[in-house]
Amino acid sequence: MADMVLIVSYFSFLLGFGVLVANIMKKVRIPDTFLLLLVGLVTGPTIWRNPAVARYLDFIIVDVSAMSVVPDFLRTLALVLIVFTGAFNLDFEELRRFSDLSVTLAFLLVLLNTLLLGAAAKLIFRLPWIPALLIGAIVSGTDASVIFTFEDTLKEHADVLTILKVESILNSPLSVLIPVLLLDLLSLSPGAVFSPSTYFSQFWLMVVAGIGSGVVIGFVISKILTMMVREYSALILISIALLTFGLSEQVGGSGMLGVAIAGFIIGNLAFPHKEKVREFQSEFSDMLRISVFTLLGAQVFLDLNPYLLAVELLFALLVFVVRPVFVTYLARGSEEEVGKEGFTLLKLAGPRGISAAAMAPIAAAAVGSTLIMDLVFMVIFFSVLLSTVTARVIGRQRSKEAESEGGSEKSPGSADG
Repeated sequence: MADMVLIVSYFSFLLGFGVLVANIMKKVRIPDTFLLLLVGLVTGPTIWRNPAVARYLDFIIVDVSAMSVVPDFLRTLALVLIVFTGAFNLDFEELRRFSDLSVTLAFLLVLLNTLLLGAAAKLIFRLPWIPALLIGAIVSGTDASVIFTFEDTLKEHADVLTILKVESILNSPLSVLIPVLLLDLLSLSPGAVFSPSTYFSQFWLMVVAGIGSGVVIGFVISKILTMMVREYSALILISIALLTFGLSEQVGGSGMLGVAIAGFIIGNLAFPHKEKVREFQSEFSDMLRISVFTLLGAQVFLDLNPYLLAVELLFALLVFVVRPVFVTYLARGSEEEVGKEGFTLLKLAGPRGISAAAMAPIAAAAVGSTLIMDLVFMVIFFSVLLSTVTARVIGRQRSKEAESEGGSEKSPGSADG
């Protein structure tokens, strides 16, 4: 009972302070993710277990290690529901309109990031290939929950925002699937024979089984949902998302891929009470998002060695820099369609988030190194911060242009008056 009280206390503390921060950031229309990470950081071991502090105080505000499996459960729950919610709210016409570019960015960027960032991790930190590629895969995908927080800031760039949303929804399953395969490789005993064809087959089995499960569940459940009353529609969808994830994994598929497919089908078929569901899902997803990011900050134990921090920061900046290079090539020809500012936004807005936060502790435990947790924290923090600054600057610039255009249109009328 004492352990449960401690878990509830830690969770409520992080959630409560996280909500206060999120509320303040919402009022000033600034995405809150990087501050949520800081809330967790100042309550966790990075500050209170630092030798300079620990020699005077034997104290810690939040000890995530005492929370058993609760943090891992919350991360998985958040990832499942955010992927499902994003797909549920994705309109078929939007997907059809931007599918070519979004699919290209979603899949090719994840693969290219995995290879390039994995090679960089091997070179910089002198890691074996599999752990290095694992790091690259974990930080390869963008985060839907952070992209959605840009909606108020980027009202004038709705098309680009939609492309970023679709990309993040599509790449979330892949940025979980690839690390899972790499973890399987990591578990091979020394001297075991590696068979590329086996892993290639396993990859496609997970894709096909995930898609198949999502399609079957999506169409079957859509028929049942027409009979649900308004009050319970949102609750049944949460159950369906979790059930889809579990069943897809049980048949050997990618649970996240199944969740995305099922959510998209259910959301685009005739579904009553969709607005009620969106309102509930938005609030529930916010609670999970706040919990996950504050927990990550409280769990990480950053080594404050200046040299190591500088190297980790260099890697985080590399993650931010490689996206413009890849997008410039992969999205060539799209600049005229989205405009110069929109294309800049497309290149620079690549925040990492919940999928990376969910996979980092699993990978760190498998590798037996806290370096992965440190790197993922730094990558999420700086990618969100830099993406937020980019969105803020471009959003303000577009608003000023719209105001000046509106003023110039009114001036002739006022002169005539």
